[in-house]
Amino acid sequence: MIHAYNEQFLPVIKNKLAQMFELAVNVENIEIDTFADLFVSSRVCRAFEKADPVLVMGKSANELLALILDKEPVNALIGDEASPEYWAGWVLACAQWYFNTTYKELISALPCSKLVENYFPYHEMDITQSLDLYAGRLPRKSALKELRRKHGLSQTELALLSGVPERTIRSYEQGTNDISKAQAETLYALSQVLGCTIEDLITSIR
Repeated sequence: MIHAYNEQFLPVIKNKLAQMFELAVNVENIEIDTFADLFVSSRVCRAFEKADPVLVMGKSANELLALILDKEPVNALIGDEASPEYWAGWVLACAQWYFNTTYKELISALPCSKLVENYFPYHEMDITQSLDLYAGRLPRKSALKELRRKHGLSQTELALLSGVPERTIRSYEQGTNDISKAQAETLYALSQVLGCTIEDLITSIR
């Protein structure tokens, strides 16, 4: 599976998003779904999705929250025990990285208020159990489409480089044709351009 960014950034992003949810709900007294909507519509969200080193790594959770709320930062501290809201932000960050999707899609699939309802017993379980809360709700994605986007190629560019007709590429990405039944030479040509294995192309992803 192709994740959203290099895993080395994940611990920082998990911690900061968790802290922002904690501060927003329990210090600023913002309802969790309301804050989730504010976060999704902010430039902070887009920075988190790409692990932007300047914005995400260079600012504290208090400063990032202030950017979202368009106000001066509040010098608030996080308690020693993780609240349900802290846990929700932590899980949300893990899910965004793992499934390589947008926060908007994750929150649409499972609103944060519903996620918090699963705090007991999920906060005591392995993170993979929490990710399963999203797995069944997210639509499957085309591995070909994700690989193409990762390389910054349009369907037209991939067609030119691989020799595979653009309409064929489009049909595989849209799922109207099953890529696992494609001819071997088609799969080989695509894999060579995208720097992946044939198995990578035919494995559907969340």
